[in-house]
Amino acid sequence: MNSLIKYSSKFDELSDQENRDLARSVISVEKFIKSSAEISEVNYATRDAHAKTYATVKGSLEISENLPDFLTEIFDRKQYDILARFSNGNLVINKKGRENPLYGFSLKIKNIKGQDANFPLVNFPLFPTNSPSVFLNFFTSVNTFLVTKNDNFVVSALDLPHLMKNGFSLVSSMFSVDVTKKILNFLSHRNDFFFSFPYAGIGCYRIGDYIMKLSLKPVNINPNIGKGEPQKNSIQWFLSSQESTYELFVELCEDLKDQPVNDLMRDWKNAPKYCLGKITIPKASFVNSEDPAIENLNFNPFENAENLQPVGKIQQIRKKIYEVSIATRNKLNGR
Repeated sequence: MNSLIKYSSKFDELSDQENRDLARSVISVEKFIKSSAEISEVNYATRDAHAKTYATVKGSLEISENLPDFLTEIFDRKQYDILARFSNGNLVINKKGRENPLYGFSLKIKNIKGQDANFPLVNFPLFPTNSPSVFLNFFTSVNTFLVTKNDNFVVSALDLPHLMKNGFSLVSSMFSVDVTKKILNFLSHRNDFFFSFPYAGIGCYRIGDYIMKLSLKPVNINPNIGKGEPQKNSIQWFLSSQESTYELFVELCEDLKDQPVNDLMRDWKNAPKYCLGKITIPKASFVNSEDPAIENLNFNPFENAENLQPVGKIQQIRKKIYEVSIATRNKLNGR
């Protein structure tokens, strides 16, 4: 494994301007969480993304045989219990009408050497920009607009020019070959069943001394399940009626040109790849998602052990947002 790129904290460094933009965004997140119950018309503070839970289940991860030593030093058991949360990517819980087809498949792998590991996965893992400031300014504008709209719809019109300006900056920066290909392919599958999508993490993680990307592939799941039905109904029916399996893969960073750490608008290519293991979700293995203790569960990857921490500039801005979001939500929800 001498060819693999080793982790360095330099991958995570933000500029002074990026840190200032992050500080403003953190304030907007806190304000959004405080208003989120009213915005989504529920009786609890929601997440600042992936607010709507489709289902939460228990399952298991069976680790593959013949993996490299640096993987088995971390995943040193044959099997792990997991908790998985399935969600819609919207900031607001949409109770009526059509939802966007951006989904989350978040994993909590239990007791990896005494500590849980969290990996939020999504079905569109490329990021719309490589600029932390462009993303943060847009994200701040969205939060501010939603909060103001909830407080006073007329006054929120004053926030629209700022939102449109930052939205235009984001759209202007998002076109790369890989993003364009991904969007076109994604649009052709936008009506597919939730569990038929492949899922992957946004950005990179440490894997011991090295850097990885994590992805998940369903095993023989028909994309036409539940055509025309709300995804939540189809998901509930599917999970209650049958067992399902998924392969969990790690790709390793060996060449920064082919596997960039801070270019999240490109797919990795030519990366060494291993099947870490097989996830099994048994039939009717639901955990009650309406239980406040379950709804308030965090899948925060920054709570992972040091050798499984997220890597990269975009990941670092997500760290601060996760921290304030979770702290504010837990306080409001009485955790």
